[in-house]
Amino acid sequence: MSTWMELYPSLSTDNRFANMLGQPGSTPLDLFKFYVEDLKARFHDEKKIIKDILKDRSFGVEVNTTFEDFAHVISFDKRAATLDAGNIKLTFNSLLEKAEARDREREKEETRKLRRKEAAFKSMLRQAAPPLEPCTTWDEVRERFVSDVAFEQITLESERIRLFREFVQVLESECQHFHAKAKKHAKKPKKRHRKRSASGSESGSDHGHRPPKHKKRNHSESGGSGVSSSPDSEHSARRPKRQKKKSKKKRHKSSGWDTSESEELSEGELERRRRTLLQQLGDQQ
Repeated sequence: MSTWMELYPSLSTDNRFANMLGQPGSTPLDLFKFYVEDLKARFHDEKKIIKDILKDRSFGVEVNTTFEDFAHVISFDKRAATLDAGNIKLTFNSLLEKAEARDREREKEETRKLRRKEAAFKSMLRQAAPPLEPCTTWDEVRERFVSDVAFEQITLESERIRLFREFVQVLESECQHFHAKAKKHAKKPKKRHRKRSASGSESGSDHGHRPPKHKKRNHSESGGSGVSSSPDSEHSARRPKRQKKKSKKKRHKSSGWDTSESEELSEGELERRRRTLLQQLGDQQ
């Protein structure tokens, strides 16, 4: 569909375009829009006429069809005299897009069919009896599959060789994976045995080189050693006893009692002295 920006350079140079600028009413742009709306309304009807012409002439639009070939076929029909050139171009573009979509879908379908054929060919190789080995070559086993349907579906010999090589690579990887697993399973018990032997040797070494336990000292020895090792503590323990004796002597002297003489005096003398002491105390008060 043409736009105003595309047509303006060519329309602006025309004298009729310049004459319309000074007149009242619709502008050249308005007239262009009205014309485009009219073409859109006519497009569906004219597209149907174009399809009928192509059907009558058995002409189909494909991906490689050019617009010149398309217009040449349309121009030979009398019904094309009333058709708009813009609608003819739009119809061609629409039919060309449909042809491209069909071509893409056709390619997808061919790819799916080819994949199914390749899968059937590889399945034929896998189900071979006796089974194929990674060292097998295509020339050695080719005659075994000639009569198979999957073999006939792959028409190119180069494709058969390619699929066979891919299958052999898969076999090699499967064999390597299987051998790797077998080695792992074979190594595991050895590792356990080593661990056990290592733990046994460690335990044996512990029993053989275990340091002798020190006997606990007797309570009496510890007590004796404590006393002998701390003479200061013994001296400090004797101090309070001496202080107690001194305090007792001071008390006896302050009270006027003499313990050495009291033992030699009789009970009567002691009673007399006690009374005199009480009397002295009463006088002092």
